Amino acid sequence: MGWYVIIGTVPIGVIGYVFKDQIRTGARNLWLVASMLIVFSLVIVAAERYGRKVRSIEKMTARDAVVMGLAQCLALVPGVSRSGATSSAGLFLGLERRAAVELSFLLAIPAVTASGLFSLPDAFQTGGPGLHASGPQLLVATLIAFVVGYAAVAWLLDFVGKHSLNWFAGYRIVLGFVVLGLLWGGVISAT
Repeated sequence: MGWYVIIGTVPIGVIGYVFKDQIRTGARNLWLVASMLIVFSLVIVAAERYGRKVRSIEKMTARDAVVMGLAQCLALVPGVSRSGATSSAGLFLGLERRAAVELSFLLAIPAVTASGLFSLPDAFQTGGPGLHASGPQLLVATLIAFVVGYAAVAWLLDFVGKHSLNWFAGYRIVLGFVVLGLLWGGVISAT
């Protein structure tokens, strides 16, 4: 499994590095985010419906890791769920739901860690608006996020063993329409 995580991490590492400037500045528009929340929810629903869900985690292959790693790159588009994209790819490949979600979360570890380390210098910049954290504050926040994230992942893995990902898709669709409504009503700005 460790090799599959390494193999599946290569695509997002390469694409994330090559397009790092566009990722930080471009496509940060709430119209896009809201639209992607809805559109990629339909991908999750399709994966639940058409994925065969017959292969266990023991039957996973390097090809599965590559495809799910490429799907993880879709999360570079704002509003596309990283875990939703990778889990959907796993379901389309015929993996059982729990196996797809498990590899999805394992793929998140290096991707999120690298992203955090890459953005760490930004956390210590004192110029610009907003609050600025000290080193100890960032450490405490990171530890709390790790504990809460670990508990959330443990709960979610148990949940997807018994329920479909359509719950997650439904939440994203509702959120997408709420954001679109707020944009249409002029309550919030797109940028």
